[in-house]
Amino acid sequence: MFRGSFEHTLDAKGRLSIPARFREVLLGKGDERIVITNFVVDASRCLDVYPLDEWIRFEEEIRKKPKFDRRMVLFQNYYLGGACECAVDTHGRILIPPLLRGYANLKRDVVLVSALDKFRVWDKEAWKKVFAEAEEKLMQDPDFLGDLGF
Repeated sequence: MFRGSFEHTLDAKGRLSIPARFREVLLGKGDERIVITNFVVDASRCLDVYPLDEWIRFEEEIRKKPKFDRRMVLFQNYYLGGACECAVDTHGRILIPPLLRGYANLKRDVVLVSALDKFRVWDKEAWKKVFAEAEEKLMQDPDFLGDLGF
């Protein structure tokens, strides 16, 4: 599982250094290939990054869903259509494709945030906003986590 959040910078070529803790998770799975795709929450765009084995598991779950359900088609067009398989280079970096960088508005400063079996890459300013909004909602509704079963 991925844990924590880390601030990093994209280089001029769009390469991102994966934090050592996240690389350890990838190495523990025996494969340093990943799948990057677009994601949106509350109108804020970011990228989801899956270890290849987790992505394959995810695809298998999707295959079990109704193929012609309109919502499933929309989901596949959006989430699967944006997916790109990438390798981690010998320096522990990934090259984020220009289309995905543009989608998430990634320019230089980014934050990598754990999301259990994957992690997310956010523009630093977008992440600050999303985090502050989540914190505010939690403070306004103390039962929020309890309602989720925690």
